[in-house]
Amino acid sequence: MQSHFFWSQAPGTSLLQGEYDLGLVLLSLMVSSIAAGQALRLAAFARLALTSQLRGWAIASGSLALGTGIWAMHFIGMLAYKPHAAVQYDLPLTILSILPGIGASAVAITLLAKAELNSKQLVLGGIIMGAGIATMHYSGMGAMRMEHMAQYSPIWFAISLLLGVVLAMLALWVRFGLARLSDQLSLGVKALAAIIMGCAVAGMHYTAMLALRTSTPESAHASSAAHSDNQLVLALVIALVTLSIGGLIGQANGLLHYRTRWQQVDMNEARLRALVQMAADGIISIDTQGNIQEYNPAAEAIFGWSAEEVVGQNVKMLMPVALAHHHDHYIQRHEQGQINAQPPLRNKISEVLGQHKNGTLIPLRLALSQAESRGQRMYVGVLTDLSDRKKTERQLHIAATVFDHCFEGVMVLDANRRVVDINPAFARMAGISRHSARNKDFIALFHGNEDDASITDMWTEVGRNGHWQGSWRMRHNDSLQEVSITAVRDEQHRLHHYIAICYQSVRQELASLI
Repeated sequence: MQSHFFWSQAPGTSLLQGEYDLGLVLLSLMVSSIAAGQALRLAAFARLALTSQLRGWAIASGSLALGTGIWAMHFIGMLAYKPHAAVQYDLPLTILSILPGIGASAVAITLLAKAELNSKQLVLGGIIMGAGIATMHYSGMGAMRMEHMAQYSPIWFAISLLLGVVLAMLALWVRFGLARLSDQLSLGVKALAAIIMGCAVAGMHYTAMLALRTSTPESAHASSAAHSDNQLVLALVIALVTLSIGGLIGQANGLLHYRTRWQQVDMNEARLRALVQMAADGIISIDTQGNIQEYNPAAEAIFGWSAEEVVGQNVKMLMPVALAHHHDHYIQRHEQGQINAQPPLRNKISEVLGQHKNGTLIPLRLALSQAESRGQRMYVGVLTDLSDRKKTERQLHIAATVFDHCFEGVMVLDANRRVVDINPAFARMAGISRHSARNKDFIALFHGNEDDASITDMWTEVGRNGHWQGSWRMRHNDSLQEVSITAVRDEQHRLHHYIAICYQSVRQELASLI
């Protein structure tokens, strides 16, 4: 078998010479480059696929398109070779030779679909791809039927295998190498990558063709078979059919990719709309004229107007008259700033007044940003009703005023019975500043110690009843004070603070009068 495959010069024989049709060689290079471009596009579909099924389909269809393209390039390249002898092809073996090319293409597409390619993957992929294309080439050459047996030079056979692997690695590397040179693959860079990859694949074929040897006896007369127009027509038909198949596969992948992307966009829009509708804060979007485009249920609860009543209306209807008067000027000024390339609005936070449907003014926290939607600028405001917070702030202000100005001494303790704060009245009673009192133990301000049974009983009663009242003497001046201690608990009945109120004992006042 080996003696029939490899060529060795026998006495009385000569080599059959051949030549190439330049037009068909260029056609084979064009087919190879276009197939490489389709492979890069289908690999990009696989890389960006949102599901494993879509990725698998892109790799499988890409392998078929690239494998068919490589086979077409190979067959056109064989048609381009004119050995000055009659040549026919074994049809079944010629068709079966496409299978190694599809297998090699599957490896190539799988690797091209990766975001990055390391050295080990590049070398292993190049070996498998080069071996697959070499197998396709030599099995395709084995389908040639000539008067004299085709054999191969052992040296050029080895060179073709080695060079095939090197060119396969170049074909795999070219996309990643060019991608590193440019942040974004432009159309020109993609075309260059396809041409380099196509020429590398075609280079494997024409290098392997150099190994072809056909011997004829010296006494024999080589018949000069004319290169008929039928071979040119066959080459063109093969090229057209192959590129059409690749184009249809590419279009099918493009449609699937677009459909999947559209479904993803539609799902994202539905998710975003659900978030807007369920948001606790009011969300209102307006166009550059101030007309309301979006108005969620939380905004309905804040302003009392329904979405049907406000969508399409100017947002000024939700403002007090004094603020509405300035709104148009504000939008116009900002729009003019955008024309002059000023920075866009990004989460500008302010406190504003809104107006309820019944005329009530509502304090609001407004976070305002701008966005682009299909080339149109819009403004989105996220509104938080501050009515409850303002009410709480007023109550806290009143409580703080009482704390600072009441005649009785007030002391706030944490759960560990250490001082958090004292009011000015208690500071005068205890002879201590507010700053120095903080974090002191409660009992450190009065006569007594933690081992006293009376202190233990006091805290036990506070824990049991939530309140204790009695008398203690100030450590500072030995004055007798009436002390009331109350436990403060949260909604889950967990203790977190104590409030102690002190005022001078009646007995102490009578003693001072006497």
